[in-house]
Amino acid sequence: MAYPWCALLVLTLGLWLFPPTYRIIRIFFIISLPTLWASGVFLLRKRMLLAIALLSAGTVLLAFLCLPGSEPDRSRLREAYVNALKRYEGTLSVWGGENRIGIDCSGLVRNGLIDANVRLGLRTLNPNPIRSALSMWWNDCSARALRDGYKDLTTPLFKAESINSITNSAIAPGDIAVTVDGVHVLAYLGDNHWIEADPGVMRTIVVTTPTENRWFKVPVQILRWTQLLECRNQDLERTR
Repeated sequence: MAYPWCALLVLTLGLWLFPPTYRIIRIFFIISLPTLWASGVFLLRKRMLLAIALLSAGTVLLAFLCLPGSEPDRSRLREAYVNALKRYEGTLSVWGGENRIGIDCSGLVRNGLIDANVRLGLRTLNPNPIRSALSMWWNDCSARALRDGYKDLTTPLFKAESINSITNSAIAPGDIAVTVDGVHVLAYLGDNHWIEADPGVMRTIVVTTPTENRWFKVPVQILRWTQLLECRNQDLERTR
């Protein structure tokens, strides 16, 4: 049984590192991870202490994720999100990519928030943001879907003639801009800095406005992650 277990482990790691992620791969992870855990406990049954340690670790993790938890502090989550986005600078731009080996525009803005939720959840021992991260990981979506408020993940703020035309006072770090045609999405880092997985230069880059970059000269819809709204009605009124 050890050989099939090792083969499954290698396949799981390989797919985890594979930049494009599809629904079938997500389903594979959901099946393979508990399978690896259960079979690992079985393989270690003759080494009782190791088997108990592995069984206990998995049980504690499951119990932790089932705890009620609390809503994360929005300002801390926003800060964690911006920092997570910055860590992707220089990553290769790959269609469908969702990791630091390769990432696309929607994968960048989504994975930044996934990373931020996981880090904040672990740091504060709060399962709520970790569950949010898992939900966002499962519900993959495009820039167009984000523009259209898929799963209520985003809240529209306003439309702009271009990113270059937007004033700093109208947006907050962590807000995202989707081109009105739904082709591309970028995230605001603050201080006139934006980050994007630019398919033209094939890299994730930080851009300072104003710029001649073509994505900054087209009409956009500005949105805020619903999870980052301090007070939904207050935030919407502030941007009108």
